[in-house]
Amino acid sequence: MEKLRHVSLGDTGYELETWDTNKRDGLGKYIIRYSFTNPKGEVLFEGEDFACSPMHLIDGDGCLRSLLTFLTLRPGDTDREYFDNYTEKQMAFAEGDAEYLQLWMMENDEEEFWEIIY
Repeated sequence: MEKLRHVSLGDTGYELETWDTNKRDGLGKYIIRYSFTNPKGEVLFEGEDFACSPMHLIDGDGCLRSLLTFLTLRPGDTDREYFDNYTEKQMAFAEGDAEYLQLWMMENDEEEFWEIIY
């Protein structure tokens, strides 16, 4: 599996890593493996269940933004059942810092959005 990106979300302490799985979903969209860690270095979310929009390069900022939009969903943003399998840490994030990161993404839509680690 080829690593695509490893970025730090500015000074928030959160990091996101992505990999190319060399797989596609039923619509032909590339499936991306990801790992999202909190400021303590704990993995909050990881998986191979994100299909990148064909409008974005799999190693581009648009793909990362789309993935973060998915990872920062909060109660009220979608059906309550969506959060049924969340762990306590994931739910605490969804009810806490997720909103801050959503706002941070909206305010930082220029080139300096990410601090590139890889």
